[in-house]
Order: sequence, then C-alpha cells, then structure tokens
Amino acid sequence: MVRKIIKRYAIVLAAWFPFFAIWVLYAMAYAHYRFGTAVVTSLISMGSASLLGIAAWHVCQRWPWPLRLDLKFYLLQVLFAALYSILWSVAVDALESLHHGTTPLHGFWKSPFLPWQLLTGLWLYGLFAGISYAVQTRNRLHEKETLAAKAEALAAAARLDAVRARLNPHFLFNALHTLDALVKFRPAMAEGAIERLGDMLRYSLKEGGRELVEFSEEYDFMRQYLAFEQLRYEDRLNVDLQIDPESSNFDILPFSMQTLAENAVRHAISIRPEGGSIWVKCSCQDGRLRISVRDDGPGGSADTSQSHQFGLRSLRERLRAAYGPSGDLRVHGGPAGFEASFVIPSSSSESQAVERARIGEHLGEQE
Repeated sequence: MVRKIIKRYAIVLAAWFPFFAIWVLYAMAYAHYRFGTAVVTSLISMGSASLLGIAAWHVCQRWPWPLRLDLKFYLLQVLFAALYSILWSVAVDALESLHHGTTPLHGFWKSPFLPWQLLTGLWLYGLFAGISYAVQTRNRLHEKETLAAKAEALAAAARLDAVRARLNPHFLFNALHTLDALVKFRPAMAEGAIERLGDMLRYSLKEGGRELVEFSEEYDFMRQYLAFEQLRYEDRLNVDLQIDPESSNFDILPFSMQTLAENAVRHAISIRPEGGSIWVKCSCQDGRLRISVRDDGPGGSADTSQSHQFGLRSLRERLRAAYGPSGDLRVHGGPAGFEASFVIPSSSSESQAVERARIGEHLGEQE
C-alpha cells in the first residue's frame, strides 16, 4: 500500500517537471537570474506548489464534481482556491526568506508582486483541480462502461438460462415420444433405446450448467441421439458424417449439433414413410468452425417460424447471446431439402463470450 502511494506521488511529481522547467526558463528570461539561482527559485515555487497540489487533489477527491448544478460546490471551490493561493504565496515568501537569510514575511502584504502571485496561485489550483476532475470523469465513464458490460453479460446469462430451462424438457419430451413409439411397435428394441436414453440424459444433466463444451462431447451426444432415432426408424434414417479433424480444437454450445440433427429427423424423416437422409458436415477455415446439418426432406415448404419452431429458434437465441451477431443461425430450404448451419467464431471472439458469461456468474455470486 505504501509503495503504491509513493509510486502515485512520483508520477505526479514527474508530470509536474515540465512546469518546473518552464518556470526556470521564465526566471532566467524575465528576472535575469543565473541558472543556479533560477533553479533554486523554481524549486521553491514549484516544489511548494506541487506539495500543496497533492492536498488540493485530495480535496477534489473528497468533494467530487456534482452531477447537477450545486452553488455550494462552486462556493467551496472558490474558497479552496483562495486558501491554496494564500498558503502557496506565504510558503514561497517564507522559503525565499530562509534561503536569503532575511525575516520571513517581512513586508509580504505590501509587496507590489503580491496580486500577481495570488493570481498565479489561483491558476495553479485551477490546474490541479481541473486535472483531478478530469480523472474523476474518466473513471466515472469507465465504471459506467464496466457496469454496462456486466449488465449485458448478466442479461445474456439470464437469456441462456431461460433457454436451457425450456430446452431440457423439450429434449426429454421428444426422447420419451420416440421411446413410447418403440415400446408400442418394436418392444424388442426398447431396452437398447432405454440404455441410450440414460446416456443422453446423463449428458443433459452434466452439461446443462456449462456455457461451452468440447466439440467431441457434443459430437458424441449427437451421434448417440441419431443412433437412438435409428432404433426407431431403422433403414428409413440414413446418416452421413463429414467431420474435419480440426473441429476438435473448438468448444461449442451444448445441444447445438443435436438440435440441428433433431430438427432434421422431426421435419424430414418422421413425416415421410420412405424416410430419408441426413448429412452432418463440420469444416474449419480461417480459424472458424462451420457446422451444418442438411436433409432431403420437403425443404421447399419449410417454414422456420412454424414447422421448425422451438429447436431452431432457441438455438438462434443461444448463439446470439453467446457470440453476438457473428453466431447467427442460417437456414435454407429448397427442392433438394433443408439446411441449417452456424459458425463458431475464432478463439478471440469465443474468449469474449466466455468472459461475458464469467462476469455474469461473478455478479450472481456477489448477489
């Protein structure tokens, strides 16, 4: 703590050095002092001004600039400026007298230079006060920006929690719907389906509180889900996986790939007696990961606001909350089928998302 205070005062004195140099030049040019005498005079004048300036700095910290017009504050500043000016003038005269061996303050009030010196003292106080209040204003703006960032992170975290709260029951309902169909029409396969459902539920409970998960974890979960659905649809569901090995270097949102796969199954496979195919492709380029799921269903008539309601909408909200505009979900429907894709930004953008979530969690702990 002491070292920090000493460092702060050293910075103030270093910032005051240019004024000291100007005062030396002024004494040599107008008072015709020699260099040594000008240095001593400047040390007395600027040294006492800087020491009193430290006190003025603390006074300004004690009485910060009001957000509204306050006459009392301005009257206090006039009083402080007058006190600073008088104290500085007295200190300079006393130190000069000690330096020359004369009686301190002898003829001080009758000096013809006193008005000029008092005005200079007022100017010096205004300089210190101006810098102090400028720093205060900068700190206030920084605090507001920090609070705004924390509020944004908290809002994003709240949105993600709300979506997660709806996502898990949604996934569970659809899984139980599939299991119900297996028990009714394929009871022999129901036992294996129940085991897979248990594995998926463990993942759901484990990852529900994390902002991001490793790509390999989400990819395995999606494969578990597709295998679960293949127990129901058998040969009606064909899956083609094209995964770039570099995909494992990324962290992604939990349930993101599974949501796209589930959307394809529900709206392209289950509605057609002949079934269909799903293509899952993950490719890396320029430090970004693109994930897309395409099907050969009736994509031309797909309406993302109706038939593709909850899954894609919730994933879009989560992507925007985590990555901002760069994490938007893109959908495209045509005669050849329906495709949904999103891009995981570079590691720097991803770190910002994690930092927003961390700030939100920190705020939650404080509350």
